[in-house]
Amino acid sequence: MAGTSPRYDICRHCRERFAQANGPGRKKEYCSIACRQKAQRERDGRLGQQQARSAHPLGRRIAEDLQALAAALLEAEYDGRPLAELLRYADEVTREVECYTAAAVHDARNQGADWKQVAAAAQVSATTARTRWAESRVQTRLKRRAAERAAVRQPHASPAGEGAPLSKAAERASAKLASALSYLHRSSSLTIKEVAEQTTLSPSYVSRILSGERKPTWPVVHALVELFGEDPAELSVLFESAHGLVPAPRHAIPDAVARLQAALQGLHLAAGRPQFGVIRKASRGTLSTQVISDILSGQMVPGWEQTAALVTALGGWPSDIRPLWEAIHYAFLYCLDPIPQSPRQLPPARPESP
Repeated sequence: MAGTSPRYDICRHCRERFAQANGPGRKKEYCSIACRQKAQRERDGRLGQQQARSAHPLGRRIAEDLQALAAALLEAEYDGRPLAELLRYADEVTREVECYTAAAVHDARNQGADWKQVAAAAQVSATTARTRWAESRVQTRLKRRAAERAAVRQPHASPAGEGAPLSKAAERASAKLASALSYLHRSSSLTIKEVAEQTTLSPSYVSRILSGERKPTWPVVHALVELFGEDPAELSVLFESAHGLVPAPRHAIPDAVARLQAALQGLHLAAGRPQFGVIRKASRGTLSTQVISDILSGQMVPGWEQTAALVTALGGWPSDIRPLWEAIHYAFLYCLDPIPQSPRQLPPARPESP
């Protein structure tokens, strides 16, 4: 309308006054395109600094969980599960892939990629990329994912009973436990008959334990490992995971650190205690031999990227070990006000017959 006075606003970037359009539509926040672009670059820079301080890129973390979901889908297919169950697994994989894509774009943007580069990689237009993976949308999606996974990860009230189906993580831990015991047996030079005689177990039962056909109780594990001249504590976490046991919440940092160390030592045993140079090569140079030595000897509490690299190099699954690593950092929240806890109790070291 003629004679209408223009309305002025303050540019969010340069803080200068500019004439605001009086017509319909979204109001401008910046006085020019240049100011809007500068503000975006500043936001990207702050996000990049925050990302640099994180343990590792978000995409890698989600990819680890995606690996476990894809393995579960494959196992369900091999088992001939009903179509409804197969589709449920497939839906979980699909949603996780979408979250991974958003996280991968988020990581790339934090590393300096502009929207044209993202668009070219995704084979979409820059406008579509900017809209689909806007920072606010990505953060909302990842927060929703975190809430959903937290609900799924609530521990069970009791361990799985005899004959109850175990999780894939428990099955993997069971296989690793058998591998570790088998390696220790081979290193001991004892025959199965000699092992049976010294542990009061039957030779056939010992053979089934070492082959992974039977899961031993903790007293049996304790007796076997001691007979082989090793420390049973190194296999305690693998044993608990293999039996689906969920430890009571703890807030003591030393206990959380000890559990992570035991899990890593157990994986090292299960892999046949490869030399540190072999592990370094398997980690593609991510870990030095000194770092590997410090981690496995308990001289160093590794960051997550180091932990994941070591677990992968030893043939394990990072997603199985991550809760143990996170427990250490959760415990730090209580370091100024620790809650007294009794030491972790395991069954008495008395062998049982099958």
